[in-house]
Amino acid sequence: MLDAIYIKPIETHSESEKITFSIFEFKALPAQQIALYRHSLFCPVCLQPAYFRRASIDGKQACFGSRHHLPDCSELNSHLRNTVNKTDGLSEEYQLTDESQKLLEQKIKAEQQEIQKADNQNHQLIEKSVKEDQGFVIDFSAKTVTRKVANESSKTKNYRSSNNTPITLESKQLSNEIEKEQASSIKQSLAKLLTSLLRGSSLATSDVWVHTSEMHKWRAKNLFVKLEDAEVLDNFAPRMYWGSISYADKEMMWLNVEGAKNVAIPLKLFQQKLVDKYALESSSDLKGANIILFAKCLANKDKSRKFLQLWSNDLQYLHLVLKTN
Repeated sequence: MLDAIYIKPIETHSESEKITFSIFEFKALPAQQIALYRHSLFCPVCLQPAYFRRASIDGKQACFGSRHHLPDCSELNSHLRNTVNKTDGLSEEYQLTDESQKLLEQKIKAEQQEIQKADNQNHQLIEKSVKEDQGFVIDFSAKTVTRKVANESSKTKNYRSSNNTPITLESKQLSNEIEKEQASSIKQSLAKLLTSLLRGSSLATSDVWVHTSEMHKWRAKNLFVKLEDAEVLDNFAPRMYWGSISYADKEMMWLNVEGAKNVAIPLKLFQQKLVDKYALESSSDLKGANIILFAKCLANKDKSRKFLQLWSNDLQYLHLVLKTN
């Protein structure tokens, strides 16, 4: 978990105080404040009790976590949440004996515990420079994967336990893939950062160092800029712009920013790649979308319009979350 919500215990009939902390801000608080807040932390999605774990002497970084996520919580490990969905509709089913069923369920439980352990290590330091300044790296290469059931999946055997929960033979392979991804990563993806910023966490105003490359690092408060606050800089330095899209033109050549009629994002140089990546069917698909992109801000001749030009016109520096109906 990148964020956690502190909810002040209600002592009167007044409205309770709520603060969304990023892990980077929370771990930097004075020990007295951490001691005060840590027992009133909650998951920012399902509002179930959460915990704060301090950095350990063996190199594990401080992190938030929860053992009480609701089943549909987006902060719950995606593999655990999707195990049931992935096997729906498979044709070949077997009823296990009580003994075999018990052994299989124990195996699955052990795998789930391993995956949760790997998830809790998500913030481990991987580079000496990051460890020294208590910052993190933006992983622009992290891919947003939508798993689809391939035709071959109909050949996969589907076992069901007594509580009708499907258990697949693919689970071990999938958990290994997830563990490999997580074990090597304290890097933060654009998707996680956008989610944190949209929650109103302290990340956007913090002094934490954010590495955008091996050579470049920024204070978070100087790097993350709301779309409507975009300004042309003297040296055209890039920033991480984030916010919501009002609408796209019919030909999907421009994205117009919510709350700022004079700020737009040109798409022409990477339009087809964007359409393919997000399976866009029409410009209406982009209405109300949330976005984060690494870009530089430019202006037209009379400075009446500002444009956010995607860095290198490379889609790895942009992440979209389309609005669902």
